[in-house]
Amino acid sequence: MNDADKKKFNKVFQKIIDIVSKTSDEDIPKLLGDGALHQFMESIAKPTVSGGETPYEYLLRNKNRLHLLALLRQWITWNYSMKGKVENSTVFISPTYIQWYPDGVMFMQGKQPFEGLIGLFEDGEIKFAITKRDIKSSDVIGKDDLLFVSVDEARTRSQQPTVPKEVHELDETVQELERILAKQETNEQKYQEFFMAHPWIFGAQYKSINSHKAFNDQNIPDFTGVRVRDSARDIFEIKPPTLLLFQENNELRAEFNAAWNQAERYLDFARREADYLYRQKGLLFDNPHCFLLAGHNLTNGQVSSIRLKERLNPAITVLTYNDVLAFAKATVSFIKQLRGQEGFKQATGDYEKSADCSSESHP
Repeated sequence: MNDADKKKFNKVFQKIIDIVSKTSDEDIPKLLGDGALHQFMESIAKPTVSGGETPYEYLLRNKNRLHLLALLRQWITWNYSMKGKVENSTVFISPTYIQWYPDGVMFMQGKQPFEGLIGLFEDGEIKFAITKRDIKSSDVIGKDDLLFVSVDEARTRSQQPTVPKEVHELDETVQELERILAKQETNEQKYQEFFMAHPWIFGAQYKSINSHKAFNDQNIPDFTGVRVRDSARDIFEIKPPTLLLFQENNELRAEFNAAWNQAERYLDFARREADYLYRQKGLLFDNPHCFLLAGHNLTNGQVSSIRLKERLNPAITVLTYNDVLAFAKATVSFIKQLRGQEGFKQATGDYEKSADCSSESHP
C-alpha cells in the first residue's frame, strides 16, 4: 500500500468512525446489524480453512490479519467488562450477545470477564438464570431454556426447609437421580417418591410437591407443586422415562398425545374452576403451568418435535429426564453460588471499568 492509498483509507475510515460514534444506541443495530459488521470482520480474515490446508497453515497464511483480530478480541475483553468489589469479592459484569428483552439487558457475571452466570437487569431488578434444559454444546440457547430468578427470591428459595443445608446432601440428591435413571427404573412410583422428597430440584421454586390432589373424579393429576413466590400451584404429570414417545417413523405415539391431552385438560379445569378448587379443595391456582415429565435420551430431531408441540401451548413444558437431571444440577450449582460456595455474592456494589483498564484503552 502506498502513502496515497493509506491516506485515502484513513480518511474514509475516520468518516465511518465519526458516523458510528454519533449514531444512537437505538439505531446502531440498523447501521451495523444487517451484515455490515460481519462483512467487515471477514474482510480482515475469512474464517475458512481452504482445501487440504491445516489450521496451522491457515494461521501462517493469515498471520498478520489474525493477529489483528486477536488484538481486537483482547481489547474488547479488557475494556468492556466492568469490575467491582461486592462483599469483599471481585466480580466482572460483561455484555453478552444474547438479548431477548426489549426493556431489559442480559449480561454475564463471574470471576472472569465474559464468564459466569447469565443475568438480566429489567425494571430496576437483577435476576440470574438457572438452566432448565439439557443443552448440548452445539445447541442455540433459547428463552425457554432458562429460568430467571431475582436475587432476593433466589435466597428465599434456597432457604426452604426442603432444601438440604449441607453441600454434600445437594450433590447426593443429584447422584441418587442419576442412579435411578441408570437402572432404567420402570416403576413410576419411584420417581414420584423422589420428586416429593426433593421438590427443590426444579429451580428451588416449589415449597412442596403433593401427589394425587384430585380436582374431581375425572381430573386427578399426578402432582401439584406449591410455588415459593405466591403459594399458588402448578401441575405435574409424570410418565416413566422408559415410556416410548415416538414411533419408528419418528411420529409422536398415542401415549404421548394422551399425556399431552391430559395436561391440557388439567390446565383448563384449574383455570375455569379456580374458585371451586380453592373453596372446596384448598388448592390455590393462579395462572398455572403444567410440567409433563417424559422421555429419556431422545434424539435432537425428537426433542425438536416436542418443542414444536410446546409452542402450540406455552402453558405446558415437556421436561425429558435429561432435562430434569440438567435442571437439578443447575439448581445445585445455583444454590452453592448463593451460599458463597463458588464466590457468588449479592448483586449490588460499586462497579468500575476492569482493573486492566487505565485512562487509556488497551491494548
